[in-house]
Amino acid sequence: MRYTTKNRIIQVSIIVLILFFALQANAQVGYPDHMNVTTTVNITNALPVIINLSVEQDITLNVGSTKTVTCNATIRNWGGYNNLENVMGTFYYYLNESGDPDSGNVHYTNSSCAEISNDGEFIANYSCSFDVWYYANNGTWFCNVSVNESSGFSDSVFNDTTINALYALNVTDVIDYGDMLVFETSSNVSANITNFGNMNINVSVLGYGATEGDGLGLVCQYGDNIDVEHQRFSVTSVPWDDKTPLASTNQDMNITLFQPTDATAPVTWETFWQLYVPPNPMGICTGTLRFTATTT
Repeated sequence: MRYTTKNRIIQVSIIVLILFFALQANAQVGYPDHMNVTTTVNITNALPVIINLSVEQDITLNVGSTKTVTCNATIRNWGGYNNLENVMGTFYYYLNESGDPDSGNVHYTNSSCAEISNDGEFIANYSCSFDVWYYANNGTWFCNVSVNESSGFSDSVFNDTTINALYALNVTDVIDYGDMLVFETSSNVSANITNFGNMNINVSVLGYGATEGDGLGLVCQYGDNIDVEHQRFSVTSVPWDDKTPLASTNQDMNITLFQPTDATAPVTWETFWQLYVPPNPMGICTGTLRFTATTT
């Protein structure tokens, strides 16, 4: 077979094309222009996160004692709920700070809040309770809960609530004038009035025998009853003539009992009472005095 120049050129072109496609195929199989590489790390701790904090709202304190206020926190830790440490809470008046010292009026601390449940993996629920005294300031309060994780990480969250104004008092249970004769005036009998709320208070008083407004001071077992004005009161120890006659309607006693600051030092005012016995009651006589706490 005779090869011409044209045939040779065709043969060379075919060889070049074969080599080109072969090199391309080899490049795609063995030498790509990009590759995906997997990265990996093992993280052995995580930040604790307080994902919810609820606090009792619209709090009315208990007269003369404490009320338990509770904050509930839901905490998540990807390192395990059992790695949570030092869950503590503070409950404080809005003009104070979480780190302030405790005071019955403005600040309470629970340094060991209780775990109440968990999901077995990452989430635990904690309860922080505070025994709040009756004289704690009314107004806005904050509950702050903080938590540490075993590696030293921490989180802190707060929520707000309101403590209501509490106007309350306590008075000596019984004013007992003892055994008396007709036409006799008793000696002074004292009755202590104590502020059992969280506000400064004034005090008013009225009296009645059987029902409010009946004009009586005491209803007697036999004979006549004793009219309301035959009882008198004063806020200092003074004679009968200088005392104020009791009435069937409220009278301001002209005393102010300030908001307490310490449960061991109650705010108390001693008042003084006397009774005149007109003719002609007999036997046991009983009546009612109503003391009312009012705003100052």
